[in-house]
Amino acid sequence: MKPRRTPGNGASFRPAPWHLALLALLALAIIVVFARLILVLITGRAAGDRVRDPTSAAVPSASSQDQVYLAWGKAALSRGEYAQAVSDLSEAIRLAPDMAEAYYQRGRAHYFLGDFESALRDLTQAIGLQPGYAEAYYYRGVTLGMLNVYDDAVQDLTAAIALLPQFSEAYHQRGRVRFMQDAYDQAIADYDQALTLRADFPECSYDRGMAYMALQAYDQAEPDFAAAVAGEPGWGEAYYWLGSARFRQERYVQALESYDAAIERMPDDALSYQARGLTYLRLGRTEQAIADLQQVLALARDPNLLASARAQLEELGVK
Repeated sequence: MKPRRTPGNGASFRPAPWHLALLALLALAIIVVFARLILVLITGRAAGDRVRDPTSAAVPSASSQDQVYLAWGKAALSRGEYAQAVSDLSEAIRLAPDMAEAYYQRGRAHYFLGDFESALRDLTQAIGLQPGYAEAYYYRGVTLGMLNVYDDAVQDLTAAIALLPQFSEAYHQRGRVRFMQDAYDQAIADYDQALTLRADFPECSYDRGMAYMALQAYDQAEPDFAAAVAGEPGWGEAYYWLGSARFRQERYVQALESYDAAIERMPDDALSYQARGLTYLRLGRTEQAIADLQQVLALARDPNLLASARAQLEELGVK
C-alpha cells in the first residue's frame, strides 16, 4: 500500500484548486472582522447600531430632522428611558420651536421623572400652541394634582373630557382629584362614568371602593375591591381593603380570607398582620392573634402602628 502524500511524511505537497479558494475566503473573512473591529475602536459604535446624529447619512433630509428626534424621544419614553427622551425631545424643539407634540411628549417625560414644574411648563406650552390638545390638558391636570393644585387640576381634566367625551382615564383622574378634595360623592360620579366607558378597569374599581369606604358605605365598597382583585389577582393592597370592608360589616370569616390573601402577596406588610390579628380576636382565636401582633412588632417602622400593637398585646396579657 502506498503511503498517503501528506506534508508530514517527506513527500511534497501541492494544494488543490479548492484549497486555494478556501484559503482566499478565510483571508477575506479575517479582513472583514478586523475592519469591523477598527470601526468600533474608532467610532465606539458597531455596524448596525442606531446613529444618533440626524445630520449623518442615516437621515435623508435636513427638513425631517425634527421628526427624527421626535420619534426617538417617543421611543425612549415607551422604553422608560425618560432622561434620554428629554434630551431627544429638546433637540426636536430646538429644530422646530412650534411643535406642540414635542412639548407634550417632553412634558410627559418630565412628569415620569418626577419633575412636575418642568412638566407643567411644557404642557402649558403645548396647549398654547394647540388649544384643542386633549391629552395635554389631561397630563397637565394630573400634574397639577400631584402639585396639590386641585381646583386647577379639575378644570384641566374637565377640559380634556369636553374635548374627548369618551376619555375614561380623564374621568378616573378627575375622580381621584375630587377624592383628595374630600368630595367623595363627586368622585364616585366620575368613577361611575369611567367604569361605564371601560368596564374592565381594576384601578378605578379600587378607587371607587376607597371613596365608598370614606363614606362608610362598606357594603358598596366590597364589590369594588372584589372587582379590583379579580382584575389584578396579585394586588395585595386591594385584598387588604377587601378584608377591611368585610371586617366593618362583621363578616370576619370572609375578612380573614382576604387578609390571608393580602399577606400572601405582601409578606412584610405590618398593617395586614395587625388587621388579621384583630380579626382572629373577633373569632376567638387568641393565640393566632398574638402571633400576628408580635409579627407587627417585628415588621413595623411606623411608631403609631408599633404603639398600637404593643397596647393590644398588653390587653392580652403579653409583655
